[in-house]
Amino acid sequence: MPLPRLFLPFGLGVMAFLLWGESYTMGVIFIGLMVSSLMWFILVRIWVTPYSRDWLSGFCYSCLFLSAGYLLAGQHNQFHSVGHFRHFHKNDGYLLVQVREPVSESANTYRLVVDAVLFVNDSVRQPVGGRLILYFARDSLVPAIFYGDRLIIKNSYNEVAPPRNPGAFNYRQYLARNNIFHSAYIHPGHWHHTGENRGNRYMFMALVLRQKALSVFRENHLAGRDFAVVSALLLGYREYLDEDLRREFAGAGAMHILCVSGLHVGIIFMVLKNMLSFITRIAGGRFIRTALIIFFIWLYAAITGFSPSVLRASVMFSFVATGQSFKRPTNIYNTLAASAFVLVAINPNIISHIGFQLSYLAVLSIVSLQPRLYKMIRMNNAILDKAWSIITVSLAAQLATGPLALYYFNQFPNYFILTNLVVIPLAAMIIYSSLLTLLLTPVPVIGTAMGHVLSAVVNVLHRSVRLIEGMPGSTTSGLHLNLPETLMIFALIVFFCLYLIRGKRQTMIAALLALLFIVTSVSLRNIRNSHQQYFVAYSTNRGTAIDFISGRHALLLACDKVLSDPRQTKFNISPNRLQRGVRKPLQILALDDTAPLSVENRFARMGDMIFFDGMMMLLIHDDRMARLFETIQGMGSIAKPDSTVSLFPYSVDYLVVAQNPRLDIAVVLQYIQPGRVIIDASNTAWNAERMEASCIEAGADVWNIRRLGAYEGRRR
Repeated sequence: MPLPRLFLPFGLGVMAFLLWGESYTMGVIFIGLMVSSLMWFILVRIWVTPYSRDWLSGFCYSCLFLSAGYLLAGQHNQFHSVGHFRHFHKNDGYLLVQVREPVSESANTYRLVVDAVLFVNDSVRQPVGGRLILYFARDSLVPAIFYGDRLIIKNSYNEVAPPRNPGAFNYRQYLARNNIFHSAYIHPGHWHHTGENRGNRYMFMALVLRQKALSVFRENHLAGRDFAVVSALLLGYREYLDEDLRREFAGAGAMHILCVSGLHVGIIFMVLKNMLSFITRIAGGRFIRTALIIFFIWLYAAITGFSPSVLRASVMFSFVATGQSFKRPTNIYNTLAASAFVLVAINPNIISHIGFQLSYLAVLSIVSLQPRLYKMIRMNNAILDKAWSIITVSLAAQLATGPLALYYFNQFPNYFILTNLVVIPLAAMIIYSSLLTLLLTPVPVIGTAMGHVLSAVVNVLHRSVRLIEGMPGSTTSGLHLNLPETLMIFALIVFFCLYLIRGKRQTMIAALLALLFIVTSVSLRNIRNSHQQYFVAYSTNRGTAIDFISGRHALLLACDKVLSDPRQTKFNISPNRLQRGVRKPLQILALDDTAPLSVENRFARMGDMIFFDGMMMLLIHDDRMARLFETIQGMGSIAKPDSTVSLFPYSVDYLVVAQNPRLDIAVVLQYIQPGRVIIDASNTAWNAERMEASCIEAGADVWNIRRLGAYEGRRR
């Protein structure tokens, strides 16, 4: 199995660039490593070395592929390319862009990913490259934009912002690994359609076929969530999946069914192989059938949007079909490694995609572990044997993907075996009935009947998933693993499985060492979290949210807008609590509720003054405080800043300005000298910038959350 051994260093080199690619030192190291390895390789091949020195050849091969992966990933990165459109960001003018993906619709905007083609102004006409995301305001003309269309927009855009809150998903990094570094908001009337379409004909045809397939499903009595499930399961079109539907499938452990993967491609491969078997009777028929199978597999991959799991399966089945046409045996590990080589060589960033990682881990585990698990119990009954086969596949896949899913999604479906026993047969039935519905639609009665059958099967699938997700204890959530712990869990699983297979003592010792590392890491993290004392002023969408965290408990002080919107908590607040081991809020307080309060000697509030962990915070969140300071200023000498009269009997550590008050912060700073001023995200951008400038002019330490993101504070 040479290809897996070569792909491992190659993949590690790609990952090294994705993690440290901006480091000049790392680039020099890898170039030096490649040159020295090449020299060693030449010397080793010239010398006729005994077998005991063959490890030098392997070492040189590994270094060469490690360096090749690093340099290939660096070359694929477009940010530093000479022709990138960002080099014209200071110039007035226009960009000609070409749409590379279909329009994606959200509640308030339309989203488009485009490639920059040309920069134009009065004096320059320069071809450019690079990718950016366009967010269009609600406009009736935008949905008519199709893949390959060319648009003209103003040369005005921003860099994608980094995460605004601790623990939040790094959307900037995610986009950067797809060569997207900039975004722009387009108002109605501020863009122009050129009327041209320069998209790839093959891709254009595939997307047209997908739209026709969606139309066929609509015409055959599929609507609502049933239509959403079919469009995602068969065609990879997930725009119609709402939040509740995603939650139900994720909670039941059936989300993989909605992601087009090897199961779907495998079924299509078998259908095509059987349908086209008659071609083998003619001269050269094997090669014609193989060419047609590969064509239709890749057409299906294009229709589904070239997701990583479909790409992996398409490449793998293409290799399998080619091997069968030549009647040559294939090794599944070499085939998998070959498909990974092809995909990563074309797009090195794909190795960082969650779908790519989960897909390869699942297949590797299934082909290596499932046969051994299956042989442990022999079933004489055909139905029980099929059920046992599905159970062993589920166990093997979950062993490999479970730790990674915990790392990314922080939850584990407890009934995944039950879920797969139900949904895998139903998913296969849906794929077959969907294909028959598409093929038989021209036949009036039969096509309509197949549409009803498809609708019934989808309805059974949806009800089954909802039932399993609603069972007590269906999901264990709130789990957090860091990357070293995740890697050690993988090491534990691998070494323990090797011990069961080979019975070597060394593998059991390695497994126990990995377990010791996991237990030690989790224990130290829990001890650290149990002693933490700090607060976080979050960056929310025009709202105020402050978490006061003591040990494993948190008290949330928030405005009504945040408290009434669960999405604000889910995306802005929960990730930090999860990482810091906060189990649940100790109490939730409304910002406008200024009644005196004391909570277990951890937190106290008196009006707009808050006492926490030995520090004092003053809130200014309405116009009352502004009028108070204006009144004090109007009192003249009675309350001058140098007067012996003290406005506050406490030393103010933090002054928090929220809810966009009409306030002259310079007047406030004459009477209060806070350790730091925090201007939160509920203030308008203009007002926040004005107050920040006043604080800087007054010599006060200031933190503008709208500009800098969330603030973590401790006793000063």
